[in-house]
Parts: sequence; C-alpha cells; structure tokens
Amino acid sequence: MFRDWVYPGYVRAMRPKRPRKRTGTDRGRLVQTGAVICAVLGLNTDTSLVYQLFSLLFCLVVISRLTLRIHRPSVEIRRHLPRYATANQSFEYQIAVTNTGSSVESDLTIADNPTIRPPDREQFSREKEPGEDTRNAYDRFIGFHRFVYLQKMNTGITIKPQQVPDISLKATVNVTVEAEPMRRGIVQFSSTSVLHPDPLGLNHGVTLFDNPDSLIVLPKRYDVSKAFQIAGGRHFQPGGINASWSIGESDEFVSLRDYRDGDSLRKIHWASSAKRSKAVVKEYQDEYFVRQALILDTTNPDSRILEEAISVASSLMLVMNNSDSMLDLIYLSDKPAILTSGRGTSSVNEQLEILATLTHTDLGLDKLRETVAGHIQLLSGCILVLSNYTDEHQHLLQTLLTTNIAVEVFVVTDDESSLGDLPARYHILPVDQIQDRLSKL
Repeated sequence: MFRDWVYPGYVRAMRPKRPRKRTGTDRGRLVQTGAVICAVLGLNTDTSLVYQLFSLLFCLVVISRLTLRIHRPSVEIRRHLPRYATANQSFEYQIAVTNTGSSVESDLTIADNPTIRPPDREQFSREKEPGEDTRNAYDRFIGFHRFVYLQKMNTGITIKPQQVPDISLKATVNVTVEAEPMRRGIVQFSSTSVLHPDPLGLNHGVTLFDNPDSLIVLPKRYDVSKAFQIAGGRHFQPGGINASWSIGESDEFVSLRDYRDGDSLRKIHWASSAKRSKAVVKEYQDEYFVRQALILDTTNPDSRILEEAISVASSLMLVMNNSDSMLDLIYLSDKPAILTSGRGTSSVNEQLEILATLTHTDLGLDKLRETVAGHIQLLSGCILVLSNYTDEHQHLLQTLLTTNIAVEVFVVTDDESSLGDLPARYHILPVDQIQDRLSKL
C-alpha cells in the first residue's frame, strides 16, 4: 500500500531532467565551494580581507560560464552500432565525430545517452532487487533501492564517456565507446552529449545531439560441454530438402526421364520435352536428414528463473546448430510458435532474436503441448528446457516420450531439493550452478 502511494514520487524524482547546458569539473566545484566559504567568512569587511578572495573566485566562476557561451563546438555526430550485443558482456562501438567548423576542435568529451525507462507500477510491486532480503527493514519497506535497480535494468546498458582526439578542419575521427548491456532485449538510445571545457577548466559546456537508435541484446550464454550431443539419427522428411524452403509437397529433384503412363502432368519438364519431341518428366526422391527441436517453457512468472531458462536455451541452441540439419525452436509467446533454422530456412540469429525478446506468458502449457504433438512426427530428437516442474510439465513430457525420438530435459530451478528424484535423462540446473552443470554434461 505504501509503495503504491510513493511510486509516483519515485518516478518524478528519477525522471530524466531537462538537458543541462553545463556541468562542473572537479576543479570548478572546488572553486565554487571556496567562494561560498569565503563569502561566509568575509561578511564583516572591516575585520577580514577574505572578501577579496571571494571576489576573485566569484569572478573566475562568472568568466568561466561566460566563455562557454562564446565558443560551442561545431561538430556532427554519427553512431555505428554492431548488429548484436550479448547481455553481461562488454562490447565496443564507434561514434564518428566530424568537425564542421572553421577551427580545430580539441578537449572534447563524448557521452552516449540511453533512453531512461522507469519500471511500471506492476513491475515495481512484483520484482525484487537481488539481495534485497539482506537490506534493513526500512530500505525494504520504502523500496527506493528496488526502484533504482529496476530502472537501471529497464534502461538496459551502461556506457562510459570517452575523450575525443583533436579534430582538424573538416576531418572526422572515430571514437571507440565501451558499453555493457545489463539485460537481453532491445536497448534504445536517445541522444549523444558533447562536452567542451572553458579555458579555465572549471566547467564543461554540454551540447546535446538527438541521436535515436536501437540495439538488439542477445541472451547471455553458457559454455556447454563439447561432449554433449543429443541422440537421434536421420528422419524421413515429407517433401525432402526442398520442404525446407517450399510450401506444400516438393521432393528433392534427381534427374529427367521419359514419360510413363500414370505420371502426373505437373512433373513434365516442358523445355526438355520440346527439344526431344517426346514427353520428359522430372524425377524426385524423398530425403532423410536430422531435424531436432528445442522446446522452451516461458510460463514461470519468476523473472530470475525465466531469464536463466532463456540463457540455457540460447546456449544449447548454438550447440545443436548444424548446417546439415534443421532446428525447430518451439515456444510460447502470445500464441504457440515454431521458428526453424538450417537448410535454406531462417538463420540461428533469427532464433536468438526471438529469445532476446521473449517475456513471461500466461498461456497454459496445453497450448504448447498441442503444437508439439502436431509437429513431433518430423523430429529426430528434442531438447526440452523447463522453467518449472508441475503436473502440466509432466504431461508435456509424456507427449514426447510416447514417440521413439530422443528427449533430453533441462529443468532450471532455485530449489533443487523440491524436485525430488528424477530420471537420468533430466538435467537439473540450479540457478547458481548452471555454468558448472552445463560444463559437465
């Protein structure tokens, strides 16, 4: 109740302020503090000469701020982001700074600004800050630290300001910026600030450039044992290899042969028939190849468990990826969906993009089970990544076990003891031991 009442105040207090026109340096803050002290000590001008020092320091502050208005850097900014980044892994990108003025630009500092996103009321009441239980009762009650943490996670990235080398006339320099994504998903950038000092070094003038952009941050990934592989050989695929990129039945083309009674007219190769003056048909054959599935459960509302389940799925996906096979990612979003990679279909990067943007779903596992049951006859093997283990999850697993395909089950949990004794095909992954367990598969 108290948090509902105080939530609007936190939003207002943490809302991005109006862009500043200047910011003080350490030297400038020292001079301003000295000026205030001298002003207090020099109130009685008859007994102390400290007021003269105050006058000097005050004039320095005024001159510093006036000079910032005289010269502003004449530059243009262009950001060059990579296509992807990975959560919790630092990366570098380039910002091109072009001098459009009539003098050399020097002593510039560049700071990239992500879009600040405060948590909504539901997120603020539902999610916790890591280690929140160790805080004192007052901090847990008011929830301010939780709000700050959630806003940082929603913003999604930390970026270090960088010094810009001297830029000669009409020249362009590329500044390398270091950043670290704090979560998966889409990170938004709003603007870029260029800071330039005054001649005395007391203040930095701030020039703001609107520079909207976005970056896809892929889920963090774990190292999986190289010895791990899922069983299951080649499997008959209706439509052959061409089924990977064709709609409907389309077998693999082998050769041309003479027409025989009963052959479909749709198989006649008209160009060759015209050259040979007799009917020639295209001959096809069915194909057998490996087709595996990775089934991801996104029904757990616990954000920590869900994030780790998605990270495990991303890690296993890269192990399963093979140019000679196909991999189906089966998941729940607003509805059950299947995305296939390999053999002329989507790339594994597209599957990783889907994993990067997945959120908790309120759909029941029965929807996922129906989708799996209708697709299972095409599969050679399957990996099931669960974020919980309930009766619904057992029913989903039974649907897979009624077939002859190989199944590997990974259960992400924060309480291993609550799962009891499970069959050998189950891989239990406590959230604080996931890397250790995956490396020993």
